[in-house]
Amino acid sequence: MSSDQALRVGVVGLAGVGRVHVRLLDQHAQAELVGVADVSPTALAAAETPAPRFPSLEALLDSAQPEAVILATPPASHLPLTRLAARAGVHVFCEKPMAEAVDSAQGMIDACQQAGVVLMIGQKKRFVPSLTRLKELLEGELGAPQFVICRYPHPGRSEKEWFWDEADGGGPLRENVVHAADVLRWLCGEVERVQGEGDFFTFEDRRPQLNCAVVTLRFESGAIASLSAGMVGVPAMSMEDLWIATERGVAEVSGRFDNPNTLRWALRGEREARTETFEGDPFLIELEHFLDCVRTGATPLTSGGEGLRSLALCERWKRELSRPD
Repeated sequence: MSSDQALRVGVVGLAGVGRVHVRLLDQHAQAELVGVADVSPTALAAAETPAPRFPSLEALLDSAQPEAVILATPPASHLPLTRLAARAGVHVFCEKPMAEAVDSAQGMIDACQQAGVVLMIGQKKRFVPSLTRLKELLEGELGAPQFVICRYPHPGRSEKEWFWDEADGGGPLRENVVHAADVLRWLCGEVERVQGEGDFFTFEDRRPQLNCAVVTLRFESGAIASLSAGMVGVPAMSMEDLWIATERGVAEVSGRFDNPNTLRWALRGEREARTETFEGDPFLIELEHFLDCVRTGATPLTSGGEGLRSLALCERWKRELSRPD
């Protein structure tokens, strides 16, 4: 397609983050929202868009003929939907977590490679401006991470059955904390060893699915990290932060949960920290990256391989965590 031609895009799944994608596509000059789909008539009726509505991806593909689709459905549906889109020669943006299991994630990668279409996973933290700037510093003035503290307490609650189902969402330590897994991998590399403690705090009724954990990680680079995460926060104290020490200095990214916008950093020996604040919607930045990859054929920053490895890390710490009797 030419660089000045709007990409025809469809959105599948309208009960959650799919609504964000619909809003952005409806406003984007370089994309045309040609249809939305959901198995729920209620979700379809509530969609705030003039785009045509369809009861399934199959119907959307047949009638709207998109060039790309955004999948914002529960993880267990990602493999069959990706296969449908890929067979039709349609590029795929899939929300995190990539799938309900690593084998399914590999199946998604295989389907898109065989069809020659782009596969990008919605690990939007890599597009948060403060974290993008932190990545630059770690590859430049500050140097490689050696000691990391990551706090990621989700301030909401989910009562959706698929969210807690091990054969689907896998609970908070997979469905949401995959964001933290992806950021830590992106900044520090692959993980050598995992240990930790998990609990059911605030969601005792969801046993045996763990809700929260404190995890320690040893990376192949030699760096060590602690991660405290789970669905344990409250909206009135929405926050997340990431503190990193390197041989040359220290940096911290902090702010409201889901889009921390403040970076503080200092080189060792400096008496005053530098503070940088950022604006920008990571969902929009992520969408524009996807559109660019479809146009150019470039490999997405959050490719299928990256999504698979972050999912695998979540599966690994869920296996390794100790839990109360």
